[in-house]
Amino acid sequence: MILDLLVLAVITIAQFTVLQPLYVMFLSITYLTIKGTVFFGEVMSAIDLVVAFYIFLLFINIEITGVYFTILAWFLYKLVFVLFADAY
Repeated sequence: MILDLLVLAVITIAQFTVLQPLYVMFLSITYLTIKGTVFFGEVMSAIDLVVAFYIFLLFINIEITGVYFTILAWFLYKLVFVLFADAY
């Protein structure tokens, strides 16, 4: 989950600043692609692959704000799910 939060931070920085953290973006794409292919066939893995593709779009300076907010909601959902799952 910590790596997912790092990916969310990278997406947020790339979305809303002029500075593009290219190396960290590349690492995030690699991480999500590996995670998505290892667990291929699950819904969450497919979403990880879509997020990796969106980071690639940010990498080539294509920003879609609606997609960003959807990704933000997804990561927040995962965070809440993990926090409440650990509480019980």
